[in-house]
Amino acid sequence: MDHEELLTPVALYRDRLKAEHAQRVGAAFEELFKRSQVDAEANAAEVRIIHRLEKVISALEAKLKTWRFFRVLAILLAIGGAVLGGMWLYQKYDGTTTGGTEITTPVGLAGFAGTAVALLLIFGVLNGRIRKFDAQAAARRAERQKHLDTAWRQMEPLNRLFHWDTMTKLVMQTLPIMAIDRYVSAERLRQLVQYFKWSGADDPAVSVLACQSGAVNGNPYLIAEELRQTWGVKTYTGTLTISWQEKEYYTDSNGKQCSRWVTRHEVLVATVDKPIPVYARSKRLIYGSEAAPELKFSRQPNALSDAGDGFWDRRRLKSAIADLEKKSRDLNDPFTIMDNREFDACFHAVDRSSEQQFRLLFTPLAQQEMLNLLRDSDQGFGDDFIFLKRKMINTLFSDHLSAFDFSGSPDRFRQYDFDEIKKVFHNYSNDFFRTFYFSMAPLLCIPLYQEYRNYQDIYHGIIDSGDASDFEYESFANAMNKALFDPSGAATPSILKTRTVDREGSAVKLSVSAYAFRGVDRVEHVSKYGRDGKWHDIPVHWTEYLPVSRETPMAVCEAGTSDHREFERQSRNKEWQELFSRWNAVSDSLYFRRNLAAFIRQE
Repeated sequence: MDHEELLTPVALYRDRLKAEHAQRVGAAFEELFKRSQVDAEANAAEVRIIHRLEKVISALEAKLKTWRFFRVLAILLAIGGAVLGGMWLYQKYDGTTTGGTEITTPVGLAGFAGTAVALLLIFGVLNGRIRKFDAQAAARRAERQKHLDTAWRQMEPLNRLFHWDTMTKLVMQTLPIMAIDRYVSAERLRQLVQYFKWSGADDPAVSVLACQSGAVNGNPYLIAEELRQTWGVKTYTGTLTISWQEKEYYTDSNGKQCSRWVTRHEVLVATVDKPIPVYARSKRLIYGSEAAPELKFSRQPNALSDAGDGFWDRRRLKSAIADLEKKSRDLNDPFTIMDNREFDACFHAVDRSSEQQFRLLFTPLAQQEMLNLLRDSDQGFGDDFIFLKRKMINTLFSDHLSAFDFSGSPDRFRQYDFDEIKKVFHNYSNDFFRTFYFSMAPLLCIPLYQEYRNYQDIYHGIIDSGDASDFEYESFANAMNKALFDPSGAATPSILKTRTVDREGSAVKLSVSAYAFRGVDRVEHVSKYGRDGKWHDIPVHWTEYLPVSRETPMAVCEAGTSDHREFERQSRNKEWQELFSRWNAVSDSLYFRRNLAAFIRQE
């Protein structure tokens, strides 16, 4: 075994891995810096000038805003004075007042005087000041742009060294037990589906937005961000106002009994429930392992994990343990409590299908490490994860996984400011490692998941090469311009699914199917009984969602590099241009990511 097992994940991260990775990140950036041969001091001088100019521009724009405000006031004064003077003239020569109000001669003349003064201010002072500050701001913006262009040129040698796999290579150096694929291959997905019996790979209501795969000692994992469409119910409301005549009896001032007809009103309200498509994004981690192959269990985040040492916290934990002990004594319940009562209360996987296999996974060490993980919010993220085991497939959902961008896009690091590049690179790299590590940590707490290498990997081997999977193709389509795929008239997001049509070497022709819904206005009448003693049909307007779809031809090819600048150069050579021409590539649709390139085809 050429790697170290991570038997105490929280302590190992705290005491060694965190510092090791930060040091490795620093060394990697210094290596990139040396290779780029950029002049950091010269760039710092340019950035200082840019920041100074930005302050000057901000001050000039504030002055411009003030003078423009004064001009608006002057324009309003000019208009108001002209209106007032015009009304005075109209009264003077027509002999009638406007709206019954007489405007005196001094007031009318004052209005004309105000207009004259306002026009003098506008054309004699304000416009000149505005032009002056506008010209100064434009000059400073042009000067800033010149220095920005210089700063970008200075940083170009460094910016082009960031690749799609920069982050994953650093993680694999810190964690040799972790393999991270260049992209999700068809073979990797086939391994999970056919060998580990994962059933969630071909859901027509789910589209993959982003994905990353790899292996832990040969055991495959997949991280997928997905857009899922389900059906919900929306309540639509309609109203109808009715009126009727009703005789009312009253006593007048003389004490006489009288009657009169009065009009009554009532607002009738009706509702209808109709189906509506609902869309939700989520991330999950899928892990395949032969360990405890028949075991099923599930657990949710548990408030007991965050309990402190206070009196009420200890009492809640003691009460939860007592409940589990009672459940364990029930002869009709297969549940048997573990020796580590606190683990059972906090992990709370009480629906486990096999006590024997559960104990095979959760040895005393595994129980303690899982408890440490659940209670740690300093190094990790505490108890924020859902853990589902369905035979050989383990599925993890967590808040920190959902909130983080694992793409490792080089665009994240490209800046004109060397200091900013360095800061972003260090912060993102360390956050990437921490989030990735603690997303895997519930699995790492179980030593058997690292020790147990699956049969297929031992005798056949799974590598991150070959054809990309449908997951990868879907994520490419979702990363491109959605307007290229959306059906006409769609009122909802589209679920994109791909199908291989043909292939030519490493290039694959695909058909991208977009499934969405258009909305059609409907009216349903609901009868309700009113206080007038009659039934009334209340119109309730609702929207019916009808399916629409669209097929779009696309192609995905192996790029042969993870460097987007290198690919840009390669894409101009004869072989690529011939492929684009032969497959009728749509202009400006080329998209590159992680050793793969995609484009829309015309048919």
